[in-house]
Amino acid sequence: MRVLIACPSYPPQDVTCGVGDYTRCLAEELVRLGEQVTVVTSAAWRGPAGGGVTVLGILDAPAPWWRVVPADVVNLQYAPDLYRERGRALRATLSTPTVVTFHTLLDTTVRSRGVALWLLTSARHVIAANEEVTSMVRRRVPWMGRRLTEIPIGSNIAIASSGDPAATRAMIGASPRGPVLVHFGLVYPGKGLETLLQALAIVRSTHADTRLVVVGDIREIDRAYHSDLEALAVQLGVGRAVTWTSRRDEEDVSRILAVADLFVAPFDGGASIRRGSLLAAFAHGLPVVSTVSPLASAYLRDGENVALVPPRDPAALAARICVLLDAPEESARLADGARKLATRLAWPTIAEETRGVYRRVLA
Repeated sequence: MRVLIACPSYPPQDVTCGVGDYTRCLAEELVRLGEQVTVVTSAAWRGPAGGGVTVLGILDAPAPWWRVVPADVVNLQYAPDLYRERGRALRATLSTPTVVTFHTLLDTTVRSRGVALWLLTSARHVIAANEEVTSMVRRRVPWMGRRLTEIPIGSNIAIASSGDPAATRAMIGASPRGPVLVHFGLVYPGKGLETLLQALAIVRSTHADTRLVVVGDIREIDRAYHSDLEALAVQLGVGRAVTWTSRRDEEDVSRILAVADLFVAPFDGGASIRRGSLLAAFAHGLPVVSTVSPLASAYLRDGENVALVPPRDPAALAARICVLLDAPEESARLADGARKLATRLAWPTIAEETRGVYRRVLA
């Protein structure tokens, strides 16, 4: 099967979002399954491609990219922000049989509603990459249910070969035995980092050698926000207890996760399986502390594979962190649940289910 995948953000780029990381993992896994895969992306792609995938930086070129590469099926990876200035690229749904994978359905603009409705109705089939998209589609356009399949994302960080834990701890500024809290992902508003810094100050009142490591790239538009976070850390008296790693390669991220005691991600909007950073933590068998979401999840279960607290509540977050630091058996139970969940959300399964959608579209 000749598969053409469209995604404006595809690694390596100066800054790659989670949708780009997802696309890379999916494309490489489809190739391992024997499919012929070409990805079209923006000119920001820096190459080279890996995993047997052909990558072309022609998404924004004047010629219709979906007519340049012969394909049996097109899979458009969609999030509103990726196509805000690329409306023409969405016309692929009118040509070759097209599957649209929705990572996010809407943003705050009115335009996104029209685009989402058009894609939902014009695509041969829709893949929801998370429960939020599934819920919104079934609630607002219930008749779409027959052409909708939910296939969650997986971890975008492969587990690295074992390094030297002591050297990794030294690199991130952690003491030889002090607790290490890790947060991973792009640094931008909504991640709950203000809450995390406030919670860290509380945690250190009883666990004085606790260190927080924030592993994640910082986009130019978020530089001022990052500076505000640094200032807040100093104001709270924890400036020297926080390590900001900025961008790191996959192996470094994996090795930092490997020495963490807890993964902490207090999202303002609640935990979700659409968060690739959470999936990376699960895949590394980490106890995860996150926040309650307004939408009940069939995957995330408090006390079983994740510890959940209310969003924007530093005291509750600190209390749950301290409980887990002081109760190794409870941390181990969460870690075991995390590994089991990661097995359900593994890339071979994701790729096989996605390939099944392609085949149904072509049947």
